[in-house]
Order: sequence, then C-alpha cells, then structure tokens
Amino acid sequence: MHKTPNRKYSHLFESILAGVGAFIGLSLIGLIAQQADTMMIIAPFGATAVLLFSVPNSPFSKPLNIFGGYLISMVIGSLILFYSHNDWFAIGGGLGVTIMLMHWTKTIHPPAGANFLIITQGHLNFYLLEPLFIALIFLIIIALGIEKIRKKLLM
Repeated sequence: MHKTPNRKYSHLFESILAGVGAFIGLSLIGLIAQQADTMMIIAPFGATAVLLFSVPNSPFSKPLNIFGGYLISMVIGSLILFYSHNDWFAIGGGLGVTIMLMHWTKTIHPPAGANFLIITQGHLNFYLLEPLFIALIFLIIIALGIEKIRKKLLM
C-alpha cells in the first residue's frame, strides 16, 4: 500500500529541492560570470532559475522557450547595441521586436526581456555566449534532475 506523503512536509521538501537546484545552477553560472568580470549578466539567469525550480511545468520553463528566448534576446540586443545609437527609441523598439519574435516562434521566456536590456547596455561580450549557453544547458539539466528526484520521492 502506497502512503500519501504529508502535504506540509512534501511542500517543505519541494522547497528545499528548489533551493538546492537553484544554488547549484546559479553557482555554476556565477562562477563563469565572475571569472569574466561581468556579474551583471546573471540577473536574468536568476529569474530563469526561479521558473525552472519553482514552476517546472510552466510553459516558460520549457527548454525550447529558454533557449529560444535567450537566443532571440541576444541577437536582437546585440544588433541594437552595435547598429544603433542605443537611445530609448532603439531599446524600446528592440525589446518590442524581441517580444514579437518570441511570441511568433512560441518561445516566450520572460527573463529573456531582462537579458535583452543587459546586452544593450554593453554588459555581454560575444566571447561569453558559448560558456553562458553551456551553463544554461547545465541549469536545465540540473532542473530536470531535481524534478525527477521530486517526482520519485513524492509520488
């Protein structure tokens, strides 16, 4: 006979798992950002971690949405940074295009909007893109592992 876990303790356990997953994932991203002396860029990854570890079943937490949202925001943000005067109109228009493309491609990921703004302010260099996408892959793998542990222990 399978015993249903006490809801109070299962919520506590889920909360602990979410915190542990975020700690591991953001520590990895923070290590990369600190070594590159650009800690500012981890802000949207913190928001991504909240989605991945607290609401893993949200459409915004799907790996395709995360990668698509970040990719679109990085491309459009870089174009605005390098090919405009980086004024309010260009930043507003660029964010509008970023959101439009995420919506059109069905890859909406809200933290990517913050990523766009950080990029347009010059806080991200191209040499960081590869390690950050690798760190993002690890963040997603950690989140999938935490979710598997959660389901196994609470079901």
